[in-house]
Amino acid sequence: MQLPDKGPLMENVVATSAGELGALVQKALSQGNGAFLKIFARGTEGKYYITVLIDRSKVLAAECLVVDTKQNLSGEEAIRVLNSLVGRPMVVDVYTLDELELKLSLADNVDVYAQTPKVPLDELFKAPSEGPPAEPAKKGKPVEKRAAMAATAEAAVTSQATPEPQPLAVEVEKPKPASTPAGKPEVVVNLTGGSIPEKAFQVYAEDLLKEAKKIKGLTINRIEFDANVGEGVVYLNVHIYGNSTGDSRDIEVAERRMLHAVSKYAPVLLREAETKPIIRDVGIIIDGQELKPQEIVDRDKKKTGNVTKDGKISLSVLEDVWPYFSAYARTVVTEIESVGIKIDKAHFDIRGRKEFEINLSLVVETGMARDSVQRMVKDILNRHAKELGRSLKRYITVHNIEVETVSKASVSGSAAAPVAGETSGKAAEIIAKKELLEKEVEQLLKQAGIDELSALTEEKKKESEETMLKSRIEPAVETLKNRIHAELKLVPRVTFKWLKLNHEIRSSTVYVDIEASFLRENVGGLFGSFSGVSDEKIKQDIATTIQRVIKDVSREYGIALNLRKLNVVIR
Repeated sequence: MQLPDKGPLMENVVATSAGELGALVQKALSQGNGAFLKIFARGTEGKYYITVLIDRSKVLAAECLVVDTKQNLSGEEAIRVLNSLVGRPMVVDVYTLDELELKLSLADNVDVYAQTPKVPLDELFKAPSEGPPAEPAKKGKPVEKRAAMAATAEAAVTSQATPEPQPLAVEVEKPKPASTPAGKPEVVVNLTGGSIPEKAFQVYAEDLLKEAKKIKGLTINRIEFDANVGEGVVYLNVHIYGNSTGDSRDIEVAERRMLHAVSKYAPVLLREAETKPIIRDVGIIIDGQELKPQEIVDRDKKKTGNVTKDGKISLSVLEDVWPYFSAYARTVVTEIESVGIKIDKAHFDIRGRKEFEINLSLVVETGMARDSVQRMVKDILNRHAKELGRSLKRYITVHNIEVETVSKASVSGSAAAPVAGETSGKAAEIIAKKELLEKEVEQLLKQAGIDELSALTEEKKKESEETMLKSRIEPAVETLKNRIHAELKLVPRVTFKWLKLNHEIRSSTVYVDIEASFLRENVGGLFGSFSGVSDEKIKQDIATTIQRVIKDVSREYGIALNLRKLNVVIR
């Protein structure tokens, strides 16, 4: 099974009894919402590697690899093997999962989840009262019960209800797709973080079922909503289970239409519960497995290669978005080099499929400190990631940046030496002439009765300092204007129209006056902006953005930049 990229809470812990194994699980659950176990054990028939995903109360998914025969067991068979091994020495790695990691793990392993009986933890890890053999005997009862249910449907109905036979109830209902009423399929709502009226989810489910009725050969057995409620929003994971009597093409069409229906009917939650839905994940499981059209499978292939012919920039990302991220990599590297950081090597590793995570490794030539380079690179990556995210309609984050710096002095070497040799002779000649002129001027001033030269030299010194300052101010102001222009395009809920920027130099400080105009967007619906956000809040966000850019440019160019006047117009 797949697990989020994280380190274990406990590693290589030996458990010799059911009680010790249960204690490890409880320790992991005390620090999170779920746990992932990797168990290595030896039984009478060979060696086993078992992976188990659990939440606070039950087993969600289980998988077992028989090491000697390379046979993979999933679901109930894996649980049965684990039961037979409880009480024997086991080597256990324990990973704790928070709420988001648990749901992502569940989504990544939904095929194993569908095959696994939801065994309560107190039954799975309960210490046997009469030694280890009692545990497998206890777990043997559901196996016998399942055999009886396979023989006759009536036996399944009359047997005692336990958590393990739940998947069997779905199997019993499958032969009756034509006569199943619209409200018959099971609707499960798992709420965390807050509450929403159950009626809203029932209306949502009814709309999905009406859409399913229009699809050839499709029958829905179960709809599961995992909802995390925040302030005015609810983050949704929707999983729909069903079966189909059609061929592979019909199943592919059914999946596409149901994926579209989940987004199409989601605004019913806004209407019924006054809560904006944000869909994080959708799973359509038909006939026990999540089927994917071939083009989706192809899109999941990751491509690694060079972006430029010289091999300076390399990229690793899914094939279907390679053109977008290769352009992103070239743009980012060009902007980084424009601020005086020469890049020798850059590798972009883009992880994810529905959401992307950017990891960048850089080797740069610069005289700046490593932390400063890392901070500047991160700002550039984040700014362009927002623009790319809008184009792809995906959520893109910058996760990790590794920078290796090489001093400019060691790189300049032979290239700089000839230039230095040519200019050093001229500089020495100019300095010598300057000294002679100063002596002549001092002698003339003394003849004229002026003994002090300090007033004139101080004035010349001030003029030279102002000239040097202006040579740094002009490019700094130009960079400031370009960056503010780019950032204001990314401000949500408004459309950027125009920008005016004026500056005034006083002593060593540059005072900036800015005026910007925006057009207010009044868009509602699932993917729109909140209509309740005030103009003052938007203006405050714009002012914060401008202040941040001014601070960054001031730090980069070593110039004191102060915002003197800001006028934001929203129409």
